[in-house]
Amino acid sequence: MRSTSRLVVASFVAVVALAAGAVRAQSTASDATAPTPSRWAGDLERIDEDLRLRLLTPNDPRGNWIRASLDKTDIQSQVTHYAAARTQGPNESLYLASLASACLQPTQPTLPECDAMDRLADWARRDEDNGVPSILLAERARQRKEVDTMVAHLTEAAGKPRFDEYWGRGVLAFWDYVRALPADYDPAAKAVAAVNYGVSQQVLWPDAVQAMCVNTRDRGNENVRAACAALGRALRERGSSWTARYIGVAVEYRNAPDAAARTRVESTRSSLNAVRARCNDAMLARFGGLESADPNVRTRDLAAGDAWIRAQAQYGEVGACERLYGGSAKRP
Repeated sequence: MRSTSRLVVASFVAVVALAAGAVRAQSTASDATAPTPSRWAGDLERIDEDLRLRLLTPNDPRGNWIRASLDKTDIQSQVTHYAAARTQGPNESLYLASLASACLQPTQPTLPECDAMDRLADWARRDEDNGVPSILLAERARQRKEVDTMVAHLTEAAGKPRFDEYWGRGVLAFWDYVRALPADYDPAAKAVAAVNYGVSQQVLWPDAVQAMCVNTRDRGNENVRAACAALGRALRERGSSWTARYIGVAVEYRNAPDAAARTRVESTRSSLNAVRARCNDAMLARFGGLESADPNVRTRDLAAGDAWIRAQAQYGEVGACERLYGGSAKRP
């Protein structure tokens, strides 16, 4: 496992932006310098070994989900364990979404857990007020060259009341599981390891939006441009993560019908930057002490970080800020 930054939570504040026709990671000013290795680097290596040994035979839904999330290079094992988590915890949206996303990866032959049913359609049916599965359904239609169906799914996504990939719930799953490991490590070391695992989760829908609404000849189709503009506006206003909000601004801008509309969209970007910066500062203040030599400071920030992660899992990144930072993350 790689050494981590002294401010490991800098990973939380990375956002994805669409610019010059591409999706790219955009770092904050605090990320400009090379990261300092964590004081817990040695412990993190041992925690990783202990965790993977413990997960050789998981027998509970969260353990199966954790195992699958770590199996990034073994799609068959990943799908098997996501399916086990989905069966054992049928009411957890995180497991439903993770299995659906994993089954979008092409395999030959199709894995039996994915062949049993259309996992993406199942996610869309069971999570009907969430726009993310509709985005992925639209991308599947694009890959099949079904432009009208793609537009219909994009339009449907734009009308959904929320956009949630359950990234925050995944961070919480790692947070609770790793911190509960029986091995005798400093609680702060376990917390840093948990955050590192949590922020490395794979998210597919930004690439789908790029393919449909930025890097495609279909943008010449007025219906596609209108659907993409509506989706961008919805993501900007109702995305649960900063990534979704920034992508929304960029997609709405790229598909705006005229210069006046582009100017209106661009004006929201600076407001979003200011709000995100304030929220990030508030979040970093809750985690910065995990690297402290003072055990009292570490204990204090563990409690503060725990409150943030639980709020983020329940309300999303933006919602956590609204509730824990006094409502300053209202949409621009």
